Amino acid sequence: MTAGTLSKRQVAKREQIATAGRKLFLAHGFAGTSMDAVTAEAGVSKQTLYTYFPAKADLLKAILERELARLALEGPLPEPQTFPELRGLLLQFVTRLTQTLLHPDSVALIRLVLGEAFRIPELRDTVRQALPMRALQGIATIVGRADVLGLIEAPDTDLTARMLLGPIMSYVALDGFLTTEPVVQPSADKLERMVDMFLTMVAVTP
Repeated sequence: MTAGTLSKRQVAKREQIATAGRKLFLAHGFAGTSMDAVTAEAGVSKQTLYTYFPAKADLLKAILERELARLALEGPLPEPQTFPELRGLLLQFVTRLTQTLLHPDSVALIRLVLGEAFRIPELRDTVRQALPMRALQGIATIVGRADVLGLIEAPDTDLTARMLLGPIMSYVALDGFLTTEPVVQPSADKLERMVDMFLTMVAVTP
């Protein structure tokens, strides 16, 4: 049963189950969480649970997709018409990205999912598409439009987008899911300098 074909009541029920599953996965891990436990936590019957999520991997996949949907900016991306507008849009995007991925709950979820991603092929594909690819596509959309308007030089849109995503993901990895220390968000000043250094690299050559 896909989310796009559900009634409002069914959507609410699906969210109820996903919320319960998320709580248990973060507390006990994927292997340590049974579908019986999810049923009890969500307050639904087994039949209801399996109607929405036939397997535990389906539940984890749905939770991941729901969490990472927050990476998208609200509505369609605006098209920057000037260099200051481009800078502001990129700064807005990287700020949203780091705040989302370096939230403690997101870090815990990423750690959980990565631990299972290479055992469950469909989950691995979801991780790739939902996490780095969604962010990469968002940046590529912005820089591609900016290149067309002559605000920057980006002959290879994909490579140009990776030039900005790389530093961001270094914070997510090194200061997020790969550390045992408390998660620390990069400061607003650092994010501004990151964007400015990127824009310097892709500046139009006189």
